[in-house]
Amino acid sequence: MRENLPLKLQERDAKMDELRNRLSDAGLSLELIPGLEYYADGHSSSIAIEQPGSRCGLPSNSEHNPMLIELPYGVDLAFASNVLFATQLAGVPVVLAHPERYVGFVKRIDLLKELLDKGMYLQFNSRSFKSGLFNWAIPKAILKLIDYCGSQILVGSDAHDSQFRPAGLHCAREKITSAFGVRAWEVISQSTPRRLLGLQ
Repeated sequence: MRENLPLKLQERDAKMDELRNRLSDAGLSLELIPGLEYYADGHSSSIAIEQPGSRCGLPSNSEHNPMLIELPYGVDLAFASNVLFATQLAGVPVVLAHPERYVGFVKRIDLLKELLDKGMYLQFNSRSFKSGLFNWAIPKAILKLIDYCGSQILVGSDAHDSQFRPAGLHCAREKITSAFGVRAWEVISQSTPRRLLGLQ
């Protein structure tokens, strides 16, 4: 992994430059901000911590940019404490990607509150806010965490495919504005991401 990460970052940056050129040629003014969801398996977090390019945000803000970390699916959420500790020692903010997917999420709300108290951010997928007959506990638990510390919560679309996983935040927006109002949605969808990415 140590030798692969710098190469992956170079590939990402080259593709971003290509996309910027295509946008410019098309007359579209759009700022692209580099990012990376990092898969932390317990052995490689320190490698990513040493690489400012593995963080999300503007290069000019690199020493303050956060790492977006995904944990292995079978891991206990308590492992997030270890990742947080290592990154805090290095002064790197951490965003834990889609904690609602991990084993025991609904039963580990107190642990997630402790992580929020220690400075970790949580990023939930918008579609996870969708309630249904067999999926009501997860949205309810997410709303509890927003109520606890909404300024450290983010929402993403996790859009990997325009057909099966399309972009869109409407599921989250509806639930959050209904429960907490428009201002809470603005903090989660605009203020917090802008601050973390170095845009304000």
